Amino acid sequence: MKSKYLLTALLIIGSLISGVKAIAQTIVPPGLGALSSSQPERGKAVLTGVLNSTGGQNPTVKIRWGDEDRGTLVTPAYAWDNEVTVSTNQAAGTFSTTIDIPNLDKIYYFRVVANNAGGAVVSRQLGVVLPNAPVGVANLQGRWSFDGENANDLSGAGRNGTAKKLYTPTGTANMALWLDASDSTTITQTSNAVTQWRDKSGNDNHANQATAANQPTLVANKVVFDGTDDFLSFSNLGISDPITLHMVLKPHTLNTDDRILSINGNSFLGCLRFGSSTSLELYNGSWLSINSTTALSPNQNTLISLTIDSSHNAAATLNGVSQNTLSSSQFLSNGVSTNLGGKLFIGANGYGNTYDGEFSEVILTSTALPTTERQKIEGYLAHKWGLQDSLPTSHAHAMGAPIASSGTPDYVADTPFGSGKAIDLINGHVEIPTGEAEDIFDAGTDFSVSAWIKGGSKQALGSIVSKGAGRSNNMFNAPIT
Repeated sequence: MKSKYLLTALLIIGSLISGVKAIAQTIVPPGLGALSSSQPERGKAVLTGVLNSTGGQNPTVKIRWGDEDRGTLVTPAYAWDNEVTVSTNQAAGTFSTTIDIPNLDKIYYFRVVANNAGGAVVSRQLGVVLPNAPVGVANLQGRWSFDGENANDLSGAGRNGTAKKLYTPTGTANMALWLDASDSTTITQTSNAVTQWRDKSGNDNHANQATAANQPTLVANKVVFDGTDDFLSFSNLGISDPITLHMVLKPHTLNTDDRILSINGNSFLGCLRFGSSTSLELYNGSWLSINSTTALSPNQNTLISLTIDSSHNAAATLNGVSQNTLSSSQFLSNGVSTNLGGKLFIGANGYGNTYDGEFSEVILTSTALPTTERQKIEGYLAHKWGLQDSLPTSHAHAMGAPIASSGTPDYVADTPFGSGKAIDLINGHVEIPTGEAEDIFDAGTDFSVSAWIKGGSKQALGSIVSKGAGRSNNMFNAPIT
């Protein structure tokens, strides 16, 4: 009898264990992984996916594709152009299907839908097919992809480009001061009232204003002075002639005797002022204009370069155009006990002469830069602040932003395709030589340019594709951000 009871107990326990196993084997929706594509030949593409888990039952797997993404709904509002059943009994692992590419001019998208007794799922990742030859080879003038971190032409036309890193003033020899309003990390402000504008030169020559009533405001990457009592000051820059000073500013008004710069609040020594509605003046025993060629205009961005040599001779350029030269300038002459070891003011001085307008960037070196180096900084500032069209055609950087002596732009893994690389235009560009055959990229109304971009330009109508610099040469403009 004991054996019978024991057998009965074992049968009951066995039934319970079977029930537990049945519960443990509940089927859930399948799990999908990464998508990818390849193009083994011109007119075909292989669409590939990964089934990470079956969910307890091998699912039916389908690939939906077309020239528009229809989203992640199992039943989309608008059907995909095509749907291919890959398998009705798909095991975990990789699967794929080969499609004929209908139109090599278009980009195609795909997603995977997998369905078992536990439910249906659609891949969150979007697959992309970018045909290797977007247009007929006979018509293709060039195609540049940056997956290989270079600018080689993939069209077969052999028009390989060169990726070049753009110049910045970082590391400029003898730099004493660099203020950049576009770099928000250098500006301390409360409700846009600026208390400090920090020096990027590495010399800690920060511009300060602790008094609330005298604080300029930060507006759209510009430091704006109100023309009444706003100013910033430096305690001690510790330099004297020779110097080279670069400024990008936009005066709102050009009132006679308004000071842009002053030292120790002096009424004339170390001052740069407006002499009239069109002139810019330095003191040379009397006030003399330094812009004989180019008149100032209110509410216009202006690039001013001022070079003073060790003999105190001053020469200026406005928007890269040379102006007149003043001998024995007393702007920073030690002979009159004035130098940048004193207290430099931007925007006002102790006599109430104030500046009404904006400052974008200031770069000061403790040496009289040679023409090539001065023009390099002018080119950097002009292209950065949208003044490239104001440079004279003879300027070294009228046709393009200055290039660094070494290095390449950054390549980033930020593309719409799920793989590959893009070039970061913030610190570089690509040049495609034409061998001076300027009709290579001229095809009238039959010529088209396509590009994938992310973000936009910091300047109005910033160029993405152009034949040289200047907005009149732009073939493809960037949105403003």
